[in-house]
Amino acid sequence: MNEGMTRALGRLGISCGTYCYQFRDWERDDDFLETFTAYIKESSYDTVFSINFSPLISQVCEETNRRYISWVYDSPIHIRQTESLKRQCNEIWFFDRGQAQIYQKQGICAGHLPLAADPAVFAEKIGAGGEQAQISFVGQLYRTEYAYFASPLSPFYRGYLEGIINAQAKVSGGYLIPELVTEELLDGMNRIYQDIAADGFQMGRRELEYMLACETTGRERYLVLALLSNHFALEWYAGEADDRLENVRWRGYANYYNRMPDIFAHSKINLNISLKSIRTGIPLRVLDIMGCGGFVLTNYQEELMDYFVPGEECVIYENIGDLYEKAAYYLSHETERRQIAEAGFERIRRDFTFESRIKVLFGEQ
Repeated sequence: MNEGMTRALGRLGISCGTYCYQFRDWERDDDFLETFTAYIKESSYDTVFSINFSPLISQVCEETNRRYISWVYDSPIHIRQTESLKRQCNEIWFFDRGQAQIYQKQGICAGHLPLAADPAVFAEKIGAGGEQAQISFVGQLYRTEYAYFASPLSPFYRGYLEGIINAQAKVSGGYLIPELVTEELLDGMNRIYQDIAADGFQMGRRELEYMLACETTGRERYLVLALLSNHFALEWYAGEADDRLENVRWRGYANYYNRMPDIFAHSKINLNISLKSIRTGIPLRVLDIMGCGGFVLTNYQEELMDYFVPGEECVIYENIGDLYEKAAYYLSHETERRQIAEAGFERIRRDFTFESRIKVLFGEQ
């Protein structure tokens, strides 16, 4: 989202500069603390903004008395130092309303703000011919270490974990895993790890929940690709192939700005299969597809119903069977498919602009 934000700030006449740094560790980097503190003290900036929340940026802003605004597109937020979220300088906006509500209950300055897309940025990268496809999926399978961590457990705990995965897999647009991971489960697992782990490893709640969410998502994505590729031409864009998916045409990694817009614009159907830990929010992938003028077929997310008209601006599937039926239908109904893609594109241009989001972020409306 960097380019869209930068362009919008310029169009709104907001004076800003960009500070680039490659973190070695998002939560422990003395070089960054020293150099960024010096940069901020020498500057006239009164506000620091970042895409995603950084504990280290927050620390510098607290120490230099600057306002720190962040806009989070991850769910869950990937930090260990959750106490850093409570600093007084922070104004944190989450794309996922469900996640924002959880942090609000903890006394954190957390707001809800859906993400945005800039069709003009994508239009510059979309060619006339493009990468033509019936169905495209851009995304990884989320291969996890679940099997490794489950293997030393007793049949009871392995069955318990499989039960959690199966329960979550049956629910679209709801995140059950945190409620199903009990203290008794964690304590039982960690007693076993304590007996066998020479390094004293203990599984944390957040780590287990995220691993289960990724494992469930990976299994669902695999099933979807396997099913659809048996009936339709399916292109898959990811950094790593999977030999099990014999009928899927693996196309390698798709760069966000240079290749991805072309894929979305020229694929008849673009799939979105959300990471299960997203509670209610609209993933950036959905907005990007529509912002490129592409047709999106997505799983249910609660906030989709708040901001879009299903069947007119996007298409939502309820389960894998419904996904197959809708894919077959829209592949054979080109006029209707194009109308939906055009309506979705216009909705993005009208209601999901970076300018409108910036006005909320910086308190201008």
